[in-house]
Amino acid sequence: MLNHKGTKKLETERLILRKFKEEDASDIYKNWASDSEVTKYLSWSAHNSVELSKKLIGMWIDSYSNEERYQWAIELKETGEVIGNIDLIEINNNDEKCEVGYCIGKAFWNKGILTEAFSKIIKFAFDEIGFQRIAARHDVDNQASGRVMEKCNLMYEGTLRKISRNNRGNLVDCKYYSILRDEYFK
Repeated sequence: MLNHKGTKKLETERLILRKFKEEDASDIYKNWASDSEVTKYLSWSAHNSVELSKKLIGMWIDSYSNEERYQWAIELKETGEVIGNIDLIEINNNDEKCEVGYCIGKAFWNKGILTEAFSKIIKFAFDEIGFQRIAARHDVDNQASGRVMEKCNLMYEGTLRKISRNNRGNLVDCKYYSILRDEYFK
């Protein structure tokens, strides 16, 4: 049985993973949501105004009242700047499983930041919530996302064809990865 706790503040060496606040809107817009290169493989398009980022934050903040909702801002300890987000999605209480989704600004790619954040989320999801399985997926063309999953010790399971729509409305193939609780605690 899962022990839901909601979005709890977590820390790593370089990061604070925390709930979003209204004042994060400009960081969201500036650092990733307005960049079409960052959103290229996602299901949502780049924001054309900070107002859109404010609406998104409002929805995220409202969702925090649900203990089964997990949506973290990725904040750099060094600067206090919010540079991305990471969340648990597709939560299935009966089968004790979830997926992880994430997005980070282009200026912060290839620095191990997502691997650091994702690793902390895996630990939290297994240790504190009690999930048995954590999965993640990426558009087959977004190989960098797959490398993050591999660095976090997720195993490649296979490619599902035409499984998800991207922000241009096209159905795309996605590679699926997962890690099981007993693999994590070996």
